[in-house]
Amino acid sequence: MKKLEKGTYIIGVSGGPDSMALLDMCRKEGFQLVVAHMNYKKRDTADRDMELVRSYCARFHIPFEAKLQTKPCVGNFQAFAREERYRMYRELLQKYQAAAVLLAHHLDDHLETYLMAKERGSMKEYLGIQEEACIMGCTIIRPLMAYSKRELEAYCRENAVPFGIDESNLTDHYARNRIRHEIVDRMSEKEKETLMETISRENMRMQQLRADCRAFLNSWDGSLKKLRVLDSYFLEQVLITWIHDTCSCYLSMHEIQVLRELIMNNANYWTRDIAGGYDIYSEYGKLVIDTSEEISYSYVYDYAVFEKTPYFETAPHGTGVEAVTLQETDWPITIRNAQPKDAIQLRFGVKKLNRWFIDRKIPKKERKLWPVVVNAAGNVILVPKIGCDIAHFSNNPTLFVLK
Repeated sequence: MKKLEKGTYIIGVSGGPDSMALLDMCRKEGFQLVVAHMNYKKRDTADRDMELVRSYCARFHIPFEAKLQTKPCVGNFQAFAREERYRMYRELLQKYQAAAVLLAHHLDDHLETYLMAKERGSMKEYLGIQEEACIMGCTIIRPLMAYSKRELEAYCRENAVPFGIDESNLTDHYARNRIRHEIVDRMSEKEKETLMETISRENMRMQQLRADCRAFLNSWDGSLKKLRVLDSYFLEQVLITWIHDTCSCYLSMHEIQVLRELIMNNANYWTRDIAGGYDIYSEYGKLVIDTSEEISYSYVYDYAVFEKTPYFETAPHGTGVEAVTLQETDWPITIRNAQPKDAIQLRFGVKKLNRWFIDRKIPKKERKLWPVVVNAAGNVILVPKIGCDIAHFSNNPTLFVLK
């Protein structure tokens, strides 16, 4: 088993042979352990496995934390279950001030994950399973990566460690099970060693490619022109890296190719929704990623207050296009972000904010948060950089609002 520093660890234990072997090994090494078990109530044997783990922990006086998952599944169950599991790990790491979460992934899991990734055309930075990683805010250590599944089952039998078999693993209902039964289980030790060497080489190449992509991105200003001179493969890899680093998600290869085509075909002002609540779009010769979430703010003032907020600053000094002269009847004023139908009465007529944003080529990202000042009557009386309406102009302004 991988050498671990002494300390307190959360250990994920399902009751299967892999996690029970890890639990037994760690107990014998003298680590301070807290067992985390998630019962999804999806299998007939789910309660049996929970009691098996509980009984082992009681026998050896190991703290046992079990969670019955009653929250309705949203979307893909595997993704949902993983998110709930890691939420539990985060809570326990904090509760026990533990160093990390120990998980029982092993050599065969590593090979299966790699083969699945190749089958799906996955674009992740690492192919297979990493021995150490940070996932969803949890430090994860996998001490059994040198062991095969057969070796862990043998360990349990030789050391009288109880375990349960997850009957869902016996079917080919999931892609992972099919790859396990049809490929990995039939591989010789030599074939596994050869595949491990292949994975290692591919990961080294992938790391260099990601480093090259990040070197480009570090000096890239969002220019579409600079993307169009890249060869197709490197452009796709740059997009993969940029989107992952910005949104913490991976798009399908098909979606990456669609984005590449939009960029190379000089398409103007397009927007596409990407995973994780983000949009990617082009505007004014730039490629932009921004949250698709509607952001709004509203500050109400009964009198002049000078302060800085995350969105604007109210000040006693500024420029003419940031100034407003307020009357008694204007209070209270509201400073909020611009809305689609906002308009302001200027000397030369009514100016719609959206038209002004377009004329000035203000990026959409900035438009969402642009401050406007609204008086008690609900009229827009100041838009920083445009100026105030005709009724609130004077040579002795009350307030300046800085964007």
